[in-house]
This record gives sequence, structure tokens and C-alpha cells, in this order.
Amino acid sequence: MLHQAILPHHTKWAQFFEQLKYVVIDEVHTYRGVFGSHVANLMRRLKRICAFYGSSPQFILCSATIGNPAEHAAALIEAPVHAITDSGAPVGEKHVLLWNPPVVNPDLGLRASARSQSNRIARLAIKAKLKTLVFAPSRTMVEVLTKYLKDVFDHDPRKPARVRAYRGGYLPTERRAVEREMRAGQVDGIVATNALELGVDIGALDVVVLNGYPGTIAATWQRFGRAGRRQRPSLGVLVASSDPLDQYLVRHPEFFRDAPPEHARIAPDQALILLDHIRCAAFELPFVGREAFGPIQPAPYLEVLAESGVVHREGERWEWIADSYPANAVSLRSVADGNFVVVDRTDGRQQIIAEVDYSAAALTLYEGAIHMVQSTPYQVERLDWSGRKAYVTRTQVDYYTDAIDYTRLKVLERFDGDASGLGQAQHGEVHVVRRVAGYKKIRYYTHENIGYGPVNLPDQELHTTALWWQLSQPVLDEAFSSRQDALDGFLGASVALHLVATVQVMADARDLQKAVGSGDGAWFASTDTRGRGTLRAADGSSAGADALAQFQPTVFLYDAYPGGIGLSEPLYQRRTELVTQAQALVSACSCTAGCPACIGPVLATDESRTTTPKQLALRVLRLLDAR
Repeated sequence: MLHQAILPHHTKWAQFFEQLKYVVIDEVHTYRGVFGSHVANLMRRLKRICAFYGSSPQFILCSATIGNPAEHAAALIEAPVHAITDSGAPVGEKHVLLWNPPVVNPDLGLRASARSQSNRIARLAIKAKLKTLVFAPSRTMVEVLTKYLKDVFDHDPRKPARVRAYRGGYLPTERRAVEREMRAGQVDGIVATNALELGVDIGALDVVVLNGYPGTIAATWQRFGRAGRRQRPSLGVLVASSDPLDQYLVRHPEFFRDAPPEHARIAPDQALILLDHIRCAAFELPFVGREAFGPIQPAPYLEVLAESGVVHREGERWEWIADSYPANAVSLRSVADGNFVVVDRTDGRQQIIAEVDYSAAALTLYEGAIHMVQSTPYQVERLDWSGRKAYVTRTQVDYYTDAIDYTRLKVLERFDGDASGLGQAQHGEVHVVRRVAGYKKIRYYTHENIGYGPVNLPDQELHTTALWWQLSQPVLDEAFSSRQDALDGFLGASVALHLVATVQVMADARDLQKAVGSGDGAWFASTDTRGRGTLRAADGSSAGADALAQFQPTVFLYDAYPGGIGLSEPLYQRRTELVTQAQALVSACSCTAGCPACIGPVLATDESRTTTPKQLALRVLRLLDAR
């Protein structure tokens, strides 16, 4: 509202801005990463408009518990703050249950899925007439869990729906309708992404079920806080997935109880984000003289805009001259622009039923994909990539789809580097290419693969910043009996390093990604269907024995947005700590050969091998340990 409606049309709000005394920002802990960086720039634009109308409002910021409330609030509004850390809010009795799914295959360390256990707990709660909210980690999982619950509670179409889904990508009218039904007590269960982690009023809840650890202590308590808000007792259930961090949490409940909350970080001066908001600010008011935008001198960015023909310089003034409306094209939640709309053509007429952001489109809207809305399946018949439209038709299938993708990286520039044990840790700029090569069809309930399909979409490319570790050829030759063992060790180590890094910088899982490759972009590594590391060339073809023998594996942790968002540098500063924590994570796991709780799935172990994938991953981490 502020970004696209009020600030661009501030002249209609002149009296409001002249008398503005307070600006209250709620849920400050959620304004981190890309989203927080956009909001910090939005505050720069707001203060610029206020100054134009002669007002200087006081900012009041409210947050769930985070580790750096004063520092983060000051970064958002770029002004000194005074932190009030004692809470007087009334709360009811809260019960917390950490639920680890039972082991179904002790040899491989495999447990029942968090999805099946979340479904089971939610069914029991709804049958007990408890208002229940289930948080799922992805939009696809929201739709799958909603289908499972609807199959039990909404099988009679003559009765009002008792279970609803809520996630990003739904049209605003759909989301508001779900909120109204929940507040009115008409819905017994709701399945949501973190879109409902924020302070949307959905009435009184009794039970909150988390399908997997959200990634931070702060987000966990925020989600549990959705229940019992009116001094009623409530239950929060965290169902652990097979991810290493989830398993560490349920095995060490004292960490969950005693760990200090994480720090929130933003990078408001990230070049592409800053350019977007200087473009919006120039539309709102001309830039005059050496006027600053926050601490930034905007002249270089204005010159870029002038070259593209949207801004004109007249003496000391930069005036907006284009017919376009820039804020309408800038998403506050991403760096890449251009949301895709999902168009339903089932009945011969075209109707928009959902939106998908640019970064997720290649993974969810390829031709043949099953795209679900309120658990109703639609099949993507045609994807107009340049026009940002996906055309779908309603269908009846017994499966959903999951994309198969791979990533390769090429180092462009090294900013810094240092020894890391017997190897090297470096920080710099990389070129990332992500390709969606195909998709799997996964049957409901049994979750077996029942088919594959090809995907032909443009590669997604970006320049970003990264941290990476590697060992020299002589160290690899001495430490490993074969380069295949080294490759398997690096793939396992990458899983553990990514998990501990995500915690260290309080990153959303999609903001920080991992990859294992050669560093020159020629080769990338992945895990095959047998759980073994496999090396592939840039075009996706399998590498031969000669290429594997010369391959120098490198673990990358990279910012998943163009230009980076300020995650890789603090990770580089804590590189030694990351390796130590990853080593402790793998060592403490009770499995024998490796499992989803430490180094990722190990589907098969070759009995002829003298070392297990877990031992290989530990060997890599010990070689990189600088202690």
C-alpha cells in the first residue's frame, strides 16, 4: 500500500503527511534479507516525502524476539533507537511438543516423513474440535497437505469446507475470504506457508503444527504464538523433518529452549534494489543538487536512469519524464521482477487464478506441471515465458510434480581468501547458471515416482557473491583413495555447511543456496539415484573417468539473488566456526553410513567400499578445520 499506492500519489495525501506524527512498523523481525532491504529503502522514500511536507514523524517498531532488535531497527529506519525489551502482553498457558517421526529403516536412518506425521496430528486435532493451523515449508506442500485433510473432512461437497489453504500466489480476494472464514469460526483447519506467520488476524486458534523447523528460533516462536492469543491454553507441535538441523533440534531440546534468538540482517545498498527505489523516488519527487538517498549519493544511479530515458537532468534537478509508473513493477520480496500470472482456460474463458514470482516460475510452471490452488489440480498446458503467463486447465490426476534442476558456478573475482586447515576458504563474485532439466510425477499418499517429463526453459543466470572452500590436488590425492571418494565427501560436507550457515545468518532457505562444482564452471556435481556423487559437464552430460580424475571439488555457499544480499561476507568472516559446527553436527549423528539427518540421503552403500559417505564428509571437514 505504501510502496505502490500512497508514496507515488503523495499529493493526494498532502494533509496526512503534513500532520504525520507517528509511524508504527510491526513484525520488524520479518524484515530481513531481500524483503528487509526493500523495506529499508521504502523508509528512505517515506522520510523524503515527509521532509517535503515539513513533518518528521517518530518511528515505533515492534518485533518478536530477535538477537539484535536495536541494531536491526536502527538499520531499517537509519536513525538511533531506544530498545524496550520487557513484554507485558498477556498470554495463555502454552504447551510445546517436539515430535520426531518414527524410524522406518534403521539401516539407512530413514524416518517416516514429516508430512505424514503433520497430517496425522492435524487430523486428530480437528476431530477433537480444536481450531488448527498447519505451517508447511513450501507452496506445493501446502496444497498436498490440504488435499489430504480435505479428503477426510471435506469429502461431502454439499457441506461448507472445514479445511482451507493460505499461501502466497493466491489472489487477494481468495486470501481475504479465508481470513474472514477463520475469524468467524467457519473453518476448523488451515494449511499455510509463512504468509500467516505475520500478524494477520485469523481469530482464536488452539493448535499450531509446524511441518519441519522453520529455520530460526524466532520464526518458530512467532508461529507458535498464532495460537492461544486470548489467554487460552494452546499447543504447539514441531514435527521434525529429516534435515540435519531438524534432527539436531529434537535430539537437543535444550538448544531450542536456551538458544539465544538469531540476528536479522539487511543490505539496503544492494545495487539492483537501490536502483529500483531511486527510480521510484525520482517519480515521486525530483532529486535536487547533492540530495542524498539515505547515506547514498544517487547521482550515479540517476545517470543510469537518464541513459535509459526515464530521467532527464536539467541543471541541478533530475526530473522523471517517462510515462511508466515504476513502483508497480517493483516487487518488495524479490530482486528479479516480472511476476507470472496463472490463467485458467478450463471452461473456454480466461480467468486469472494465481500469481507466481519470477524466481519460482521455472520450478513450478513448466509445461506439464501440476499447479494446485486450494488443492484443486490444474495442468500447465502452455507457458509464455516472455509474456509472463502460464495457461492451465483443471484436471483430475493422482499425482503432483516436482522439478529436477541443477546448478553450476564459475568464479569471476576473488575478494578475499585465507587458509582453512589444509585447504582454502575464499569470498568473491560468481556467475551462477540454474537449469530445470525435467520433472518427476509423484503419486499422492505413496509418494512413489510414476514418471518423468522433459522441461525446455531458458537457463536462469545471475552474478552474485559467494563463499567457497576447496582442497588442493596434492591434499586430495593423499587423503582419498579415489576422486570419487573426494566427490562424495564434498557433497556430504556441503549439506552440513549449508545448514549451519543458514542458522548463522538467519537466512531464509531460498536466500542462501549451496552447490558443489569445479570453480571454473566446467563441471558440477550432484547425487544420483543410488545416492552416489556424479560429475556432469556444463551441458548436463555425464563426465568420464579422466574428467573425474582431474576434478577439484569446491563447496559453494552463495546468495541466491543478483548482486548478493549481504550474506556471503559475514559467512566468510565466520568460516572457521562454520566448519567446526558442521563437523560437530555430522559427528554427533547416531547413524552409521550417513543419513538425511547429517549429510543428506544415502540411499545405498557399496559393501566393497572401506569408507562410508559419512566418514568421507567428516574427512573433508577435518581437512578444512583451521583449529
